Amino acid sequence: MQIAQSKTREQFPLSYNKIMKKTIASTIAIMILLLIIWGFLAFMFVSIGQEVIAWLGIAAFVIFGFLFVVILSTYFYQRWYFAVYFYDLTPDFIQIKKGPITPREITLPYERIQDVYVDQDLLDRIFGLYDVHLSSATISSGVEAHIDGVEKQAAEGLRAILLETIKQRISKNKANPSTNNPIS
Repeated sequence: MQIAQSKTREQFPLSYNKIMKKTIASTIAIMILLLIIWGFLAFMFVSIGQEVIAWLGIAAFVIFGFLFVVILSTYFYQRWYFAVYFYDLTPDFIQIKKGPITPREITLPYERIQDVYVDQDLLDRIFGLYDVHLSSATISSGVEAHIDGVEKQAAEGLRAILLETIKQRISKNKANPSTNNPIS
């Protein structure tokens, strides 16, 4: 599987811990759902009677076998997702492309970026991962405009470069107001 590369991704790489974090997060969610199903089945079998209790063990075996398949599938999907995850800082905009089956791409000009921040959720903290978020006035920026799964150095480096680039672009536009108003 060919990993999507760019100058930016080489300089500020995604962490392989991202694969494990996403796999574990998905596994926990599926496991909770399967435990609820198993609990419901256990309640149903016990209320029916003692002769059906043997089916409870078979149901548990099937559910945990399904869980194993889901974990394996999720792991391989996350490896694929990791491989096709692309981001690059060009002279005029940042480009982020993610998703192996239905790729989503966002191209955000530096002039439209209003905020750059770094955050972590609970699993990010456990795995030492950070997310770099780019805010603009569009709805999609809140969902799509982020680079997730980088280590602290990469997150801080990306944030610093983005803020510096934004600052330069704003200064350049203030110094040359004719570029701001195309209808003169």
